[in-house]
Amino acid sequence: MTPKILHGRSFKGAAAYLLHDVKDRTAKARVAWTMTRNLATQNPDTAWRVMAAIAMDSARMKKEAGIRNTGRKQTNVVKHLVLSWHPDEKETLTREDMEAAIEGALAAIGAQDRQALVIAHNDTKHPHVHILINRVLENGTLLPDSYEWNNLQEWALAYQRSRKQSYCPQRELNAEARERGENTKFRKPPRRVVELNVLAAAGANDNPTRREVLTKTHIDMARDLAARSYALKARHARQWRDLEAGEGRKRTAIRQQARKATAETRRRITEAFKPQWAALKSTETADRAKFSASEQSTLGKLSNVFRNIDIGRSAIDGPKRSVLTQLWNGMRSSAEREAMFEAHLAKRRAALELATKKSIRAALAPIVARAKDGLTTAAQTYDKARTDLAFVQNGERAQQRAAWNSLINKREADFAELAASIERAAAFNAKAASKTLLDRMDERAEELRKTRPGPSNDNERERED
Repeated sequence: MTPKILHGRSFKGAAAYLLHDVKDRTAKARVAWTMTRNLATQNPDTAWRVMAAIAMDSARMKKEAGIRNTGRKQTNVVKHLVLSWHPDEKETLTREDMEAAIEGALAAIGAQDRQALVIAHNDTKHPHVHILINRVLENGTLLPDSYEWNNLQEWALAYQRSRKQSYCPQRELNAEARERGENTKFRKPPRRVVELNVLAAAGANDNPTRREVLTKTHIDMARDLAARSYALKARHARQWRDLEAGEGRKRTAIRQQARKATAETRRRITEAFKPQWAALKSTETADRAKFSASEQSTLGKLSNVFRNIDIGRSAIDGPKRSVLTQLWNGMRSSAEREAMFEAHLAKRRAALELATKKSIRAALAPIVARAKDGLTTAAQTYDKARTDLAFVQNGERAQQRAAWNSLINKREADFAELAASIERAAAFNAKAASKTLLDRMDERAEELRKTRPGPSNDNERERED
């Protein structure tokens, strides 16, 4: 199994190429079968049109999702995934095997729930399928493609092991290299390098060493620059992680300090109110004893009723009972008198508890304010640090892009100079080539034929006579 990922911007162009023969766009002989995923149609011509319409409507989808339509425009909305099997598997590989592999590959790159059009071809020795995936999500953004190549290679390795195959031993070595932190992604040489190599090879059959040396030199330069690019990318990611971690530690310290101050304030105020709670407890004990003593006589019972009658009830307590109702119920029921007494004690405890909470809230107000100010200041500092870091990193990335452009221009110039040098050498060799005697006689004869002959000696003598 060999997977390959491409990105494009046109569903129409990709479908026109994949759904027809290469030389005859009206024929479909090389298309073995097609299928769709997460689409309401199985018609391939309708499927790519639906995906193209959704991709073109991404701006509206972003707006409805509340995402600002800023930044670079979305162009590479087509993900083209190719899965190829070894020619030896052509006789035994079934469509069910292919569909199972398609499911696994899509899951490996996180596209299992994306709209996709699958096209199987039969025009090569190796069985293969093409998968056109719509990268546009429901909110108008694009499907992330970070680490998709490594994830796809890990899946391909697991697939290869599950089928007990060894068609690609290099994949095992690449997996070990990735574990060591090395980059194993294959990059095709740029088209300009290929074209210039072809041009140089056409005129350098007699001296291929110069072309090979130049090619190796530029490959080494590109690898060195790629290593610096990966190191720059890793350093940028590390800087962002460090910035996020520092901000997290700063916010955590502010919150911890606030929690510590809050706990200390609560403890201090609670200690300050302990005497009042102790006094209230002593008062409740004395009142209970007095209540129990008064319950021994009718006059005492009446005294308990009048002492614990509730005149002013709040709206939270519910509907207010009349004083006469409380008197009547209190006089005829000891349980009612007990309830009135407990309600009276509960109201006093609630009043002291409310006073305690008010004191705590008043003391915590400046602590909360300081914590909010500290978090606000930290957020402002963090935003400024983010802006500064983004500015610096954008500059470094621009320098790296300039280095790549410079390398590309140097590559073109060097190969063009090599081709011109080879052409000049070929022309010089053609002119300086030694000629045989027969060639020189033929050239002399040609010159004589082109030269007009002069008068002969015989004619001169006749004229004198």
